[in-house]
Amino acid sequence: MSDIQIVSFVAASLLIIIVPGVDFALVTRQTVRYGRRAGFVVLAGLFAAALVHASLATAGLSALLVSSPALYTVLRVAGALYLLYLGGTILWATRPRRAAAVAQPVPVGAGGAGAGTDAAPVRDTPAADEPHVARRSFVMGVTSQLLNVKVVVFYVSFVPQFVKPGDGAAARTAVLAATFIGLAVLWWACYILLIDRLQPWLTRPSVLLVIERLTGLILIVLAVRIALSH
Repeated sequence: MSDIQIVSFVAASLLIIIVPGVDFALVTRQTVRYGRRAGFVVLAGLFAAALVHASLATAGLSALLVSSPALYTVLRVAGALYLLYLGGTILWATRPRRAAAVAQPVPVGAGGAGAGTDAAPVRDTPAADEPHVARRSFVMGVTSQLLNVKVVVFYVSFVPQFVKPGDGAAARTAVLAATFIGLAVLWWACYILLIDRLQPWLTRPSVLLVIERLTGLILIVLAVRIALSH
């Protein structure tokens, strides 16, 4: 691969990574509501799933999945249903009777701010549900990524454009996939740290409630788009 191709691949990869999608909604929501630890746990789930996708693509199995209408449809519907479940669950928690409770952040590794205050949450008292939040954050990341048909299509259609067929094609595919994953991890790590710096403002009850509702709505919209796509 020439230097121009490497630069083109990196530039195109960064554009793909920064475009908001499911990962953006989940990382933002978990980081804002539960703190940067939860954000990094979501990132760990995304990373684990990305390794699975990259391995399947390198072995040529992703291409088989895309070429099978039945398997592709099953994955697409499963992914759409999961996002619909996540979005519906988040929106349901923001209904008027529970809006006040939702507006109070309970960061991982910290107690939430007092009801009706705009104060930043105190991070010294361990949260009782910390293990639950960590598990749920990881499951969100890994499941949403594994069931994302767009990720499968990416590895089948985008990466091969920069790989010449023949001997060593699998190795070159693996290197490009690893490069893409590395760029994505670096981007999301910086984003999580930025969100964490904005925590005092983002965890204000009114702002947090808007973020919750927007996240739920975005996930539902994305679920519908995936379900209707071909």
